[in-house]
Amino acid sequence: MTKEQFTKQQLTPNKLTKEQVIEKFSLEHHFEGGYFRQTFKADHRDKVTTARGDRTTMTAIFYMLTDDNSIDHFHTKYSDGIEFYHMGDPITYHMIYPDGHYEKVVVGPDILNGQQLQLAVPGGTYKAAELSSGSYGLVSEAVAPGWEPEDMIDVSKEELLSKFPQHKIIIERLANKK
Repeated sequence: MTKEQFTKQQLTPNKLTKEQVIEKFSLEHHFEGGYFRQTFKADHRDKVTTARGDRTTMTAIFYMLTDDNSIDHFHTKYSDGIEFYHMGDPITYHMIYPDGHYEKVVVGPDILNGQQLQLAVPGGTYKAAELSSGSYGLVSEAVAPGWEPEDMIDVSKEELLSKFPQHKIIIERLANKK
């Protein structure tokens, strides 16, 4: 199949509604925005020692943004994470790295037009995500060492603006208002 034939091929549209996906995967509201459910925690293995205490080697979640809950506000965590696209509409990730550079990546199915099926985000990177259009986008995230609630670093708009004033427009739009 040529690239042109592939581009013209109509893929079967996703027939599940956001409500069906939420129910099927037992997703709950996430405090940063969207919906989630932890799907894996490597508590069957020896833990690894970190500066914050012992952690499992890996955890994984389903995460979904919807048209009525479309923003995952800027935050960071100590561990590295990899986002994996599954279904629905694309999700746009905005990252501000510790050195101050900004990157925007769209995770979604349209790989011929620059979307990615997965995205690695190093620990310490400030990350926000948004569903720009459509009803929902579903991803999963694997985190290593495994995530614990105390590993989430909530960050205020004021703190981000003081660290990265060059990114004022995106911070004003996607940071927590607190």
